Amino acid sequence: MELGWKDFSIKDAGRLTPNPQSCSCGRNFRSAGLLGEGAFAPPSPSREKGAGGMRRLAMLFAIGLALLLLMPATSLAQSGNPPVKKKPKVKTSVQPKSSQFEVPVKYYRLAGLGSAEGDTSNTFPYPAAIFEIMDTIHTRLVVRFPGLGMLGMREDTVSAPSFTVGDSLKGYEPPEPLYMLSFPKTSYVIFVDVWSRDGKKLLDSRPLEYDMNVEKYKTAKLTYLHQPVTGMGSPTLRRRFQPTLLPFSVETNPGWAAMETLDSTMVYALVFRDPTKPDKLAMSITMRPALVGRVDSAMWENFKSKARVAFGSRGIAVNSIGDFQVDDPLTRQFIKSGYEFVSKNQDSTMDYVAAFLTPRAILLMLAPLDAANQQLQYDYYRAIARSLKLE
Repeated sequence: MELGWKDFSIKDAGRLTPNPQSCSCGRNFRSAGLLGEGAFAPPSPSREKGAGGMRRLAMLFAIGLALLLLMPATSLAQSGNPPVKKKPKVKTSVQPKSSQFEVPVKYYRLAGLGSAEGDTSNTFPYPAAIFEIMDTIHTRLVVRFPGLGMLGMREDTVSAPSFTVGDSLKGYEPPEPLYMLSFPKTSYVIFVDVWSRDGKKLLDSRPLEYDMNVEKYKTAKLTYLHQPVTGMGSPTLRRRFQPTLLPFSVETNPGWAAMETLDSTMVYALVFRDPTKPDKLAMSITMRPALVGRVDSAMWENFKSKARVAFGSRGIAVNSIGDFQVDDPLTRQFIKSGYEFVSKNQDSTMDYVAAFLTPRAILLMLAPLDAANQQLQYDYYRAIARSLKLE
């Protein structure tokens, strides 16, 4: 069963949009217009030897893509190991595209806006700004970088220079990269605050907007591997698991191994396997950013209909279970509701599926059900679906 994002569309859906440590000496600096937006290639978890396992993974990715075609997307990307420190490479000065007022020469001069490169293990851009600070005795600069992290939900505040360029220029960059990219250029804005040295008085504050060239990040991809924390004991054991990239934690079997992938298609995949059965999929979660906005009843019903069509088309039966809520009250403010059903595949095997539509992302959880233990596994995966927690 091969499905694509084109199989899905949510009417009137909104447009898709956008913890390594700061490098003290900075990374290669590119001025605005020299770094382009990035796109990703779909995640590529290990293929299963069994045709059923490969089909399930392919179906999950395809349906996830279809559900998220609902709206256009901007891209993400990053890598798992600590970045290699590099000496900053300053390009030509760039003026902001717009700001509330003229850049205040009284406090600082703008030398460049752009991005600082990651390394071979962290291939996504870090927004960066370089200033000449006019008065370091009585004032200090604080730069805020919004829209960072997996779903663009984080804002980093940098209160001291991350690197220096020559004797007079100070560079600021956040500790997290920018995943939410659009090609070939990403429109980005930073906020520059000027405080009195004692931090008691805000002297000046303004946004500086610019276009960041991110074309070189189209092939960026991240992969994180997680080893089991225990041996395989009870098949229904659950312990909370915190992925590296996903802003949600989830209860899973601590005996499972896991692999996270994120690439330029903006599709995130978290695949779990029993190490004693490496060719068999245990469970998978896929996610794609989608700035849906307010999820109303009409959009929710349309989303569920599209999910049923994707799994139930081409003669495959779907048994709808219904809506449910996650257990964590705070997470319910983000994940308003979930929808779960059982899909019967063409080879008569069964899959448990849970779909979540949020203001910022679409998530799909899929888990094969063994014929001999269907009811036990069904209850187990339903509990896992309800354990999602926003961190």
